[in-house]
Amino acid sequence: MPRLNTARIGWLLCRVVVPLWVASGAIVKLMELSPKTLPKETILTLAHKADIDLYILLAVLISLEFVAVFVMLLVARLARPMAILVLTTFCVILVGELVQGNVTNCGCFGDVTIPPWLMLLIDGPLLIGVLLLDPTPAMPAAPAGWPKAAAVLLAAVAVSATFWRILPERQAPEIDPPNPVAGSWTPLELPPYWFVTDIDAWIGKSWREIELFRFLKEEPKHLDEGRRFVVFYGRTCDHCDDMFHADLTDPAIGSMTTAIEVPFSKTQLRGTGTWPMPDTECDLLQLPVGCDWIITTPLIVTLQDGIVECAEESDHLRCMGLE
Repeated sequence: MPRLNTARIGWLLCRVVVPLWVASGAIVKLMELSPKTLPKETILTLAHKADIDLYILLAVLISLEFVAVFVMLLVARLARPMAILVLTTFCVILVGELVQGNVTNCGCFGDVTIPPWLMLLIDGPLLIGVLLLDPTPAMPAAPAGWPKAAAVLLAAVAVSATFWRILPERQAPEIDPPNPVAGSWTPLELPPYWFVTDIDAWIGKSWREIELFRFLKEEPKHLDEGRRFVVFYGRTCDHCDDMFHADLTDPAIGSMTTAIEVPFSKTQLRGTGTWPMPDTECDLLQLPVGCDWIITTPLIVTLQDGIVECAEESDHLRCMGLE
């Protein structure tokens, strides 16, 4: 009897729990249609360095997740090996994120922020359970070949639907023409997405040489004048909220700061859960809507006479000298 109960638990893990868990992540990614839903330090960074289109990568990875789900649901003999493969891959990626210093967001469920260590506490025990609990004794007799055919058919439909949904996002967005009032300032044409892997390379360069600044619709003021802080922030970023209320409401710091809002998505400046902007002396600007900005906010750039002295994502204390 104990062996049968163990087998039943293993069967539930391989045929129900793990497929539903994988499917939930794939569905969230498919709904948000953004490479931001992929792990940044491992998947996105490696793909960007290899010059792989991030939207195509997103479509491929979501498709593979759906294929794995239908195999686990419909092909009994392959359910356990597939569950082991998927969960092992997830755990390796999460460990990679932690090793690379990402402790804030694994990028697994889109705008729902889940630290990699917390996700590892879910995927890790699931993997151990699948490895230890053999579902074979609880497996019902395999019917004729229709489950395999159904798995192939549903996987093909899911893959087609995924690429149909995601590939249009690769198109360059339509943008307003440059504002003639801006004089000689001509903003760069928006790409489908923007992502950079090495912001340390900015140090020693003029802010005018950095592509991210060149997407602004108007030329930022005062950036060549003495010591300045540039803060790229999001209005749904909790760390950004804390930063504004704790430090950027100080007139001495705010008057030295240009705060540039990063849009929530390609179509929305701000999403749900937007925090209210406090009174601040900061110059307030916005990156244009229409690009998928893959930025871990807050992104801080410290300038001295227009030259970058410090640049860092996800924290502001070091570059603003507040540690």
